[in-house]
Amino acid sequence: MYHRAMDKVLALMRRSAFLRENETGRVEGPGFSFHHLVRGAGRPVILVHGGGVWLYSYRHIIAPLSGSLAVHALDMPGHGFTWRRDRGTALDLEVMAGALKEYTSLLGIEKASLVGHSWGGAWVIAYALLYPEATDRIVLIDSSGLDVPDTRSWELLKIPFVGEALVTLAPTWAGRRMLSMAYADTGVLDREAARETLLPLKIPGNRKDLLNLCRNLSWKGLEQGMRRLGCPAMLIWGEHDRYLDKGLAGRFRDLIEGLEVHVVQGSGHCPHEERPELTSRLIAGFLCA
Repeated sequence: MYHRAMDKVLALMRRSAFLRENETGRVEGPGFSFHHLVRGAGRPVILVHGGGVWLYSYRHIIAPLSGSLAVHALDMPGHGFTWRRDRGTALDLEVMAGALKEYTSLLGIEKASLVGHSWGGAWVIAYALLYPEATDRIVLIDSSGLDVPDTRSWELLKIPFVGEALVTLAPTWAGRRMLSMAYADTGVLDREAARETLLPLKIPGNRKDLLNLCRNLSWKGLEQGMRRLGCPAMLIWGEHDRYLDKGLAGRFRDLIEGLEVHVVQGSGHCPHEERPELTSRLIAGFLCA
């Protein structure tokens, strides 16, 4: 069954123009078959994408960061072209943080910095709290992790039957409409970018896992734990974020001691896509300090 499923995943990967132009690889572990892209040399940094997308979302900042860092961009479980072996288990915060630890252990990375966007930011915070000895620095981009409601479109996915109906539309016009909310300038999301972003949601397992995560992720305990973060941290926030209001940056600042905060003008929920030069410069400057 695993091999049949992987054959379908590989066939879908061949439809990606990004993957035809950018060499990626696979790391096999006991829990997951990780799809990843590695570039550069130096201190390792792990790029962790947000919910419903994949490593493609970091396409604009991988090259700039790889000039001074060893960049590892991976697809998280239930996303992109990573495959999880036990599909019967619930996906929650601990599982996602544990997947990151499995990935770094497989590569022999004893200590790394991590960059997390949206849900990925919350997964990075959880990792840093669970594995402080393995965490160098963290960068959060328009991050989840505070105990606040999601936007209406994401809240609807949590409702039985309603979520199942909506997620089947994710690879179509409905998914493109949800994606467009993430940008201050919707022109950033052209037809090709939308197609690439939504491509892995054609995998039924990914759609099921997206619902699995929506219904099992809880940020309440994570917010309470943020005061225990012991590593240097930076927060980047798009000024015009329509998913997570920029006012939440102040709440992160109150919780994380010494947090460095940057608000990016002219950007929505995805500064690394809308303002990649500035975002990569901020990240490299912080991680290489």
